[in-house]
Amino acid sequence: MIPLSPVHCEPSRDLPLVDLFLIARTGAQHDPTGKEGGLNLALRSLRRGTRTRSAMQIDALIDRLGAELSTSVDASSAMLHAAVIRRNLPALLDLLESLMTEATLPESEVAQVRREVQADIIDGRDDDRSLAGRHFRRTLFAGHPYGRPSAGTLHGLAAVDRDAALRAFQRTFCRDNIVVAAAGDISREELAGFAGRILPGLAVEPAPSLKMEAPKPIRGRQLVIVDKPDRTQTQIYIGNLGTHPRDRDHFALMVGNTLFGGTFTARLTREIRSKRGLSYGASSRLGRDRARESWSMWTFPAAVDAARCVGLQLSLLERLLDKGATAREVSFARSYLTRGYAFERDTASKRLWQRLDVDLLDLPKSYYTEYVDRVNAVTVDDVNAALRRRLSAEDLLITVVATADTLRAPLEAAIPKLQRTHVVPFDQD
Repeated sequence: MIPLSPVHCEPSRDLPLVDLFLIARTGAQHDPTGKEGGLNLALRSLRRGTRTRSAMQIDALIDRLGAELSTSVDASSAMLHAAVIRRNLPALLDLLESLMTEATLPESEVAQVRREVQADIIDGRDDDRSLAGRHFRRTLFAGHPYGRPSAGTLHGLAAVDRDAALRAFQRTFCRDNIVVAAAGDISREELAGFAGRILPGLAVEPAPSLKMEAPKPIRGRQLVIVDKPDRTQTQIYIGNLGTHPRDRDHFALMVGNTLFGGTFTARLTREIRSKRGLSYGASSRLGRDRARESWSMWTFPAAVDAARCVGLQLSLLERLLDKGATAREVSFARSYLTRGYAFERDTASKRLWQRLDVDLLDLPKSYYTEYVDRVNAVTVDDVNAALRRRLSAEDLLITVVATADTLRAPLEAAIPKLQRTHVVPFDQD
């Protein structure tokens, strides 16, 4: 007897719609070195043909059902997501079963998808914010799965043939590595029945390891300039590692991040945007995943203001760590997080994803059920201790998309105790 995979269902009759998710517990972390992007290539090729349907027939069926079908891959998971109106659910389930168990990944179709993904990578160089974020993560997480682009690289994709893509799919979406989930107008019994249908057709082999090494933080102040010609505006990411949801000070750092750069009235936004007009947007973010993620602040000033903006960001962080947060700031941040929590659970899909987060990211079982109480229990002392323990004004990665010839010297002058500058061509693979 084939054991059922974990099944998560969040039934709701509010609307005659169903969201379906087929999720692998591992992702691009297991792409072989030199073949980055293989799993993403496989998932994007799934709808290009099965043993019983051609790519054209699959696309026509999806259109006829009024359905949506998409795929996504990150370092620690991979997913197929489908959405459809209730009356067309049986036909969509049949299609998903076929895609999961009968996909052939024809060589000609894989080659076409490879060209599409490579074109997306090249087009992505025109998005300066994405470019800054990608190089920030590539440097911060060097040698770690989080530092590798899940979509792959031009060189890596060129090395992935049809057999390698199919192997990546089968190895990842095997019986012991899959989670089946749905939200909306579907019963638990229907979803369990669907899971029982697809499991016999999946590969029988040991699931890939969930283990992910802890990333190492940046030491000292390092500047990475992503050199792009004729930039009149810049994109800036500054940060290092943050916290993990299982850390005792996770909620305290969450509150600290919120009061520093998590709202429109936070310190970072107020000082950079409201008071000085250096950047229309200014925010900070605390990441969350299976391993320790990043903490970062983001701005996008004009090139002539970039050095001043970086210097101000560094001084604001130094002041926060030196003087600490105030009781008023902490009270506001707690209220902001707890009042906003209702909007994190106001749809069936959001409630489902809270359960999936706990499962897929190895969060504490009580992470969401005790969320409001944990946030409300955070004190000023907790926040300031967490900020000083987890963040450092001395150990920072500063990543800037800019024209190096004109901004390297001003940026270096704006960063006291800078240890190293690295200039990277914007079109580097």
